[in-house]
Amino acid sequence: MATARISKHSTGASLVSTLPSKRGSAVQTTQTRRVAARSKHDHVAHALVRTAAAFKRLTTQRMKDEFAITGIQAEILMLLATEPSMLGNDLAAVVGVNASTISHALDALEQRQLLTRRRCTDDRRVVRIALTDQAKRIARRTIAITQHILDALTAGISHSDLQALQRGLRRMVDNCRADAGPSPRSGRSRKS
Repeated sequence: MATARISKHSTGASLVSTLPSKRGSAVQTTQTRRVAARSKHDHVAHALVRTAAAFKRLTTQRMKDEFAITGIQAEILMLLATEPSMLGNDLAAVVGVNASTISHALDALEQRQLLTRRRCTDDRRVVRIALTDQAKRIARRTIAITQHILDALTAGISHSDLQALQRGLRRMVDNCRADAGPSPRSGRSRKS
């Protein structure tokens, strides 16, 4: 009979490795394949998180150095430059933060006279956000800086590899949106 060892890795995932035995080799092979597949996916997820963090760190530092604004404030300026009709809740959803964080960032940008906020006359609950001319210049420069950083991150990667990566990432986003798989804890479907 095979004996199993469980080891903890820095990711916190438990990996099971089995010692060779005459009986149960098919089970051991299946377990080994599952562990290898899970480990491969853990590495992909880890690489994605690290890459996103590195990109955010670089852009945030550049925005701070050049314009004395935060990364979130820079994102807001870029979004409003390309989609001027966005509202605070829209910004929060796209940036991936809560409405309170967006509100604080908008307050800071307004204090620096980089944007204006006006209540809609038809619906007082709606606040229209508009960039000042200075903010539009910063947004254009921010977009150029972001592109420069992306170019540096993808240096040495062939066009076809970048296209394959983009297709893979889009598929991962689609999979996240579908969220159709059963929950590993409950065994129930995640769809509502």
